[in-house]
Amino acid sequence: MIKSMERPWSDLNHDVLNLVIMKLEVVDFLAFSKVCKSWRSLTVSNRNKFLVSKPPMSISISYNDAYEKECYLEDFEGRKLKTIVPHLANRTCVGITCGYLILCGAKEKDFWLVNPITRHELHFPDARIPLFYGTSNFKGILVFSHSISGWVFVVFDRCLNFKLWLCIASKQEWTYISTMYIRIVDLIAFKGNIYTLVRPYPYEPYEVRICEMKLYPKPELVSLISNPKPDFRLPEFVSSVENLYVIDRDSRHPNRIDEIDLDEMKWVSNKETGKKYALFRDNFLVNNDYSYTLRELCANIHSQYGIYAINDKEGKGLLFHAKMWYFLDDCLNVNLIHE
Repeated sequence: MIKSMERPWSDLNHDVLNLVIMKLEVVDFLAFSKVCKSWRSLTVSNRNKFLVSKPPMSISISYNDAYEKECYLEDFEGRKLKTIVPHLANRTCVGITCGYLILCGAKEKDFWLVNPITRHELHFPDARIPLFYGTSNFKGILVFSHSISGWVFVVFDRCLNFKLWLCIASKQEWTYISTMYIRIVDLIAFKGNIYTLVRPYPYEPYEVRICEMKLYPKPELVSLISNPKPDFRLPEFVSSVENLYVIDRDSRHPNRIDEIDLDEMKWVSNKETGKKYALFRDNFLVNNDYSYTLRELCANIHSQYGIYAINDKEGKGLLFHAKMWYFLDDCLNVNLIHE
C-alpha cells in the first residue's frame, strides 16, 4: 500500500459496511457499533433492519459443575453463545417479554427483567400475589406507556382471572385492576399499548372479545371490537413485528389464526389474508403446557429459516419447537438496544 493512500477504517465506504453489517451475528453487531462514531451512526440507522432479518435463537438455562446457573443462546445451525445474565442465581425464569427474561425470586417474589444480549435490567418489587409462577397460568408483560411516560410491568394469573396487577417502574408500587364480570384470558404488549383477550361473565362457552387497557387518567379496560369472536377454545395472543393475531391453541384447531385489524377494528381470518407463517412453540412451562410466538413468512422461506423448516399438517406454515425462543426483533417493541 502506498503510504499517502492510507485512510482510517472509519472512512470505509458505507455501502460496503452495510453489506458487512447484515452478515454479522448479534454480539458482533453490538461490538461493531462501539468502534467509532461513524460506525455507531451506521449501526443505529440499520438496527431495525438488522434485528428483523435475524431468525430467533433458542435459549436455555442450566447448571455448570459448580452448580451455578448459565444461560446459552443457540442458533439454527447449533452454534451456542454463552451470555452472563445478572440476578440469575436463586431465581427462576418464568417468561420472556420484549426481549427481557422475567426472573422471579425463590423466596421474595420480586422481579428482575434482564435483556440477555445487552444486560439492561429493570427491577420490580415483590407483588405479594399468590401467582402460579412458571406455569401456563402466569403471564407478565413489559411496556413503555407514552400516556404516563414510564415503564409498566403487568402480570396476571388465569386462576385469578378477574384481576390484573401492574407496577410502574418509577414508583415501585403494585396496584390492581378489578375487571368485575369480565374474565381475562390473555394479554399482550403491542406497539406501546396493552391489549387483553376477555370473556364476558357469565359468558358463552368459547366467545372472546378484544379490549385495550388504558392507564391514564386511571387504569381501565376499554372494549375495541364490538362483535365477539365465537368458538375460540384456548385463545392466545401472538404477534409479528407489524401485526397482532389470536391463535386457538386447542388441538382441534392447530392452524386457526385470526388477525386483528386495529385500523378498521375487525377480525380477519388467515383464510382471508392468505398469509403463511412460522409458529415457534415454547415448551418451558410445567404440566407439558406451551405457548406460541408467530412470525410472518416472506416468499423465500429458506432465506429466513434455512433448511430447518418443518411444515405443519396442512402446509400453511412452519412449526418449530424449543425450550424457549428468543426473538431479537422483540427489542424493537421497547426500542432498547442499550450500551
